[in-house]
Amino acid sequence: TTLDAVDREGNTALHCACLGAEFDTIALLLDKYDAVSVSKRNAQKKLPIDILWDSNAVQNRESVKYTESIFHLLKAYPETVMSCNVNLNMKHQAKSEDFPCQNVKKRKLGAA
Repeated sequence: TTLDAVDREGNTALHCACLGAEFDTIALLLDKYDAVSVSKRNAQKKLPIDILWDSNAVQNRESVKYTESIFHLLKAYPETVMSCNVNLNMKHQAKSEDFPCQNVKKRKLGAA
């Protein structure tokens, strides 16, 4: 389908919505289209949630829309958190490019 299509960087429609912090589009893709591509990594091995966390388009990381989008992404693919925890524990056993989650920056709640 069109929703499964990727650009030359391996980004799906959900990756692009996350990059642009298009919260309504993220919700539409997750709710109406059953979390299409939520677990798909792009060419940089980033999940859509990784893209949203790093997006410069997010103006307020304390907003309800941002928080809801993160929650929806985690709910649609809870393995994201589980995978990062496992990867952090295995850090000493592999190279960093094998586990992109180990470079996740910890944020305090309410910090931008």
